[in-house]
Amino acid sequence: MKIIYLVHQFFPEFQAGTERFVYNTAYMTQKSGHKVRVLTYSVAGISDPDRQTNGILTRDCYYNDVPVTAFHYRGEPSDLNYSLGGNAGLDFARGWLQEEAPDLIHVGHAMRVNPFISAAAELGIPYIVTATDFFLICPKVILSPNRDTVCSGPQNGAACRQLCPELRSEFIDQRLKAGFDILKKAFAVVTPSHFAANMLAKEVEGLNPWVNNHGIRQQQLAPVQRVYQGGEPLTFGYLGNLAYHKGVHVLLKAFEGLPQANARLLIYGAGEPSYEKELRRLAGADARIEFKGAYSAVELSGILEQIDVLVAPSVCYETYSLVVHEALLSNVPVIVSDLGGMTEKMVDGENGFVFAPGNADSLRQKLQILIEDTTRINQFKLNIRLNTFVPTVEQEAFFYLQLYRLALEAKRGIISATESGI
Repeated sequence: MKIIYLVHQFFPEFQAGTERFVYNTAYMTQKSGHKVRVLTYSVAGISDPDRQTNGILTRDCYYNDVPVTAFHYRGEPSDLNYSLGGNAGLDFARGWLQEEAPDLIHVGHAMRVNPFISAAAELGIPYIVTATDFFLICPKVILSPNRDTVCSGPQNGAACRQLCPELRSEFIDQRLKAGFDILKKAFAVVTPSHFAANMLAKEVEGLNPWVNNHGIRQQQLAPVQRVYQGGEPLTFGYLGNLAYHKGVHVLLKAFEGLPQANARLLIYGAGEPSYEKELRRLAGADARIEFKGAYSAVELSGILEQIDVLVAPSVCYETYSLVVHEALLSNVPVIVSDLGGMTEKMVDGENGFVFAPGNADSLRQKLQILIEDTTRINQFKLNIRLNTFVPTVEQEAFFYLQLYRLALEAKRGIISATESGI
């Protein structure tokens, strides 16, 4: 089998959850004896292209043994980051796929690479979509009409018109139709959480997504064995992208309101410079708060070893959150906002806490409970060990290998789509 993985951005330029999911799946598929290649867009540009075709630059390389092709438009379309229409790049995509001749395409994210999905449909190449966010059903990607609200879905465009009046009606219609068509024409649609599956199924008639949790590289992590006697200083931590929708400002406001207790806050990650500047302004001269910068996968276990409790304060829907599950697998309790797929493995008060999204007072109360009684963390850790299952990358990839085989059998007429269970 030869599988092409499409993703909007990739290592080493970006290393967020979707990029890690694509890398993990491609790597494990290759390890199983199949040919793979990641096709991605280079946001930074390509200064030393291997090829130039009608204003499109490409470069072939490897990332940790996985072959990668990056492309870049010499003159970037103005709607590159949100459009699903138009013919920009379609001829190039068609020619590239004909040259590569994959058996199957796995879409990790459709942004910037959607011409390859259109070309695959034209060429009769089956494709699978993993919806790691809501890009295909939301013109604003994350179902957030503005910085401090979320919506329950486009409602065939009615909600978009009401909540996002700055978007033209014809754009909404075109964008939703294109996204829904991509989902409907896929051999299968997979999401990492039941929440995300239900959101897609509610919006796209006849869609029945599969659920396959993102896997964790278990060998890179070690369980944190710390036991609490009561009264110890606590270290809370945030790990991830620094962007407004991740809600780090809510965490800082909650922490600011704590008395000068034995607690500190470590913030790991990088992102939007203007937002990071605002976060540093909020932190002020509070010596308890440390900005630690970006981190790599090999550093993760050591970072989690320093942290007593991880906080994921997102103010938008998360379809999963790899770092939350990495913490759980490392036996580190988490406090999460009550939004999206993050809460599916959480039982409030048993393996961590859930707080009201965007509510610094609600989060502060949860932090204060643990500061006042650190021994409560021991029960959280016991419940994580006994009752919280987090899959490995091997388990996640095994599911996809079976799905790939079903797609190819359906293409060859060995089974029908109905018989495949899709």
